[in-house]
Amino acid sequence: METRDLQTFLAVAASGSITKAAELLERSQPSVTRTIQDLEAELGFELLHRIGRRVQLSEEGVAFEEEARRLLMSFTELAARAKMIAGGRGRFLQVVATAAIGNGLIPTAMAELSNAELPQETHVAHFLASTVAQEVRSGRAEIGFSSLPLDTPGLDVLRLYSAPVVVALNERDALAELDVVPLLAFAGRRLATILNPLRFQLHISRALAARGIETGPVIRTNTAYSALLIAQKTGAAAIVDPVTAYGLGLPGIVIRPIDMAVPFYWGVLAAKERPLRPVARALMEAVEVVAERSIVGFNKLDPGMAGQLVTGPGSSLHYGTET
Repeated sequence: METRDLQTFLAVAASGSITKAAELLERSQPSVTRTIQDLEAELGFELLHRIGRRVQLSEEGVAFEEEARRLLMSFTELAARAKMIAGGRGRFLQVVATAAIGNGLIPTAMAELSNAELPQETHVAHFLASTVAQEVRSGRAEIGFSSLPLDTPGLDVLRLYSAPVVVALNERDALAELDVVPLLAFAGRRLATILNPLRFQLHISRALAARGIETGPVIRTNTAYSALLIAQKTGAAAIVDPVTAYGLGLPGIVIRPIDMAVPFYWGVLAAKERPLRPVARALMEAVEVVAERSIVGFNKLDPGMAGQLVTGPGSSLHYGTET
C-alpha cells in the first residue's frame, strides 16, 4: 500500500465517482478502478458499492476513510517537517484538541503569544476525545487538549480543570432575564444539545428524570458550536459545555448557569516521559490564562484526580421528540 493508493481512494470517496476522481488525479479511469480493486484485495474487504455510474462507501469504507485521511496527513506532515529541518527552521508544533477547546480557547490563547514564542508553523487539528488521546500517545501530536474523563494509559494529564455546564439562550428569550435558569424551565421547551449522552448530559438527564420534567422537541448535534448556532437561529435553549459557550461569544446569545451545578471537565495531555518544549508549554499556559479570564466558575484541579473521574452508564434524556 502506497500513499498514491490512499490518495486515489480518498479522491473517489470525496467525489463519489471513479470518473471524477480520475479527472481530479489526471489519470485514466481504468487506472483508478484497478487501484481501488487492488486496495480492496489487499485489505480484504469492499471499500465501495457501485450504484450505476456513481459509487458509495461501504460500511468498512467509511471506517477506513478516516484512517486513510489521518495516515495520509501524517505522511504529508512528515514531508513538510523534512523540508523545515533542511531549511534550518526546526520542528513545528502539532496540537490536537476536542472541538470545544479547539474553538473556544486555543485561537484566543494563540493570540496571546508573541511571534517569538510561536514556531514557524503550527498545526491545530480537532478530533474526538479518544482520538486526541491516540494522537498524543503515538507521538503524532506533542500536546493535546481534551474533555475528560478519558482513558489515559501512556499519557500524563498535565493540567485538569472544571466549570459548570451552562444554557445558551437567544437574547430575546424570556429566560435570558434570569440570573440562574431552573431545570423546571426546560419543561416543554425545545432544546439543543450534544449527541453523546454519556458526559455532562448524563447528569442533566438524571436530574430531569428525578423531577419528572419532560422537555419539548430536541435537536442533537455533534458539536457545541452547532448547538449555539441552533439556539441563535431557532430560539431553542442549548445545554452546552462552558468552554464553547464562553469562549465563542456568539452575537445574540446569552449564557446563563443552571440551578443544578453539573461539572464539565477538561485537561491537557502529553505522552509520558516526553517533556514539552517551551513553545508547547507556553501555549498550555496561555490556554489556562484565557480560560480563567473568560469562563465563569472556572476551577483549576489537581491533575492527579483525573483517574478518579468516572462517567456512569448511558441514560436517555426524558425528551419529547428527537429531531
